[in-house]
Order: sequence, then C-alpha cells, then structure tokens
Amino acid sequence: MKILGKKSLSSVVMVFLCVLLVLCIIAIIAGGIFVLSNLSFFTKDLLSITYILIYLSSIPALVMIITFLQIFNTLKQENPFEKKNIKRLETSYIASIVIGVIYAINVLLVYLGVGIIQERFFIIYPLANVAISIIFLIFGIGIVVLKEIYRKAIEYKDENDLTI
Repeated sequence: MKILGKKSLSSVVMVFLCVLLVLCIIAIIAGGIFVLSNLSFFTKDLLSITYILIYLSSIPALVMIITFLQIFNTLKQENPFEKKNIKRLETSYIASIVIGVIYAINVLLVYLGVGIIQERFFIIYPLANVAISIIFLIFGIGIVVLKEIYRKAIEYKDENDLTI
C-alpha cells in the first residue's frame, strides 16, 4: 500500500484522525456541559480536582489531533518535508508532555489524599494514571526525536535541492 498520495495509508489515517477530532470535540462539549450542570457535585468532592484535570487533558489532546491532521495532510499531498511540520511536531510533543504531567499530578493527588476513592480503586486508578502518564511522556520524547530527524532530513533535502 502507498504511504503518500490520495489513495494511501496517510489518507486512511486522516479519516481516523477526523473521527477522533469529532469525538474529542463532542467529549469536550459534553464534559463541559456535565461539569457546569453538576457544579454542586464538583465543589463538594475533593476528588473533583482529578476529574477537572482529566477534562483539561482533552485540550492538549485536541491540539495533538489537529497537528497530526496537518502533518498527515502534507503526506497526502506528497509534500511531507515542509518546515511547518517541524513546528507541528514541536506543538505535538509539548501537548503530549502536558497530558503526561496532568496524569502524573492525578496520581500524586490520589496518593496525597486529596480525594477519597473506594478501596478497590485505590490501586487500579493510580496505576492506570501512571501508565497513561508514562505513555504520553515517552510519546512526547519520541516526537522530539522524530522532530530532530525530520529537521535533519529537511536540511539534507534543501542542500540537495541547491546542488542540482
């Protein structure tokens, strides 16, 4: 299967990212409506801080989806070595690190006793947050490495274009 072009893998991934974008926007709107309609719940329970932090993590996730859509659009147009993609990868890695830090803060809040959770969730909930945090932090580091590789590839391409 082709990777670049209109009927390629990048086009399939773009469709998937568009679906994710719509779902993320719906989740942000629905979550905002839920929080606003249950404001009394969120002011009584100390665990609501973690709910709000998880909700806030959807904003960098939305940013990541949009930047990946832009990157895959350049793949679809068969012009992946744009300098704008370096900035897009930088934006994505920052968003990924922010999500990882938000989930790490959630773990700290649970273990510091900010919220009271049921005993059966005391191990599962923090472990899930640790896993998510580590995944996004490693993903962010991977994007930094990819950004540098991309930057070097663009330098080589520009240098090669000048020699012809």
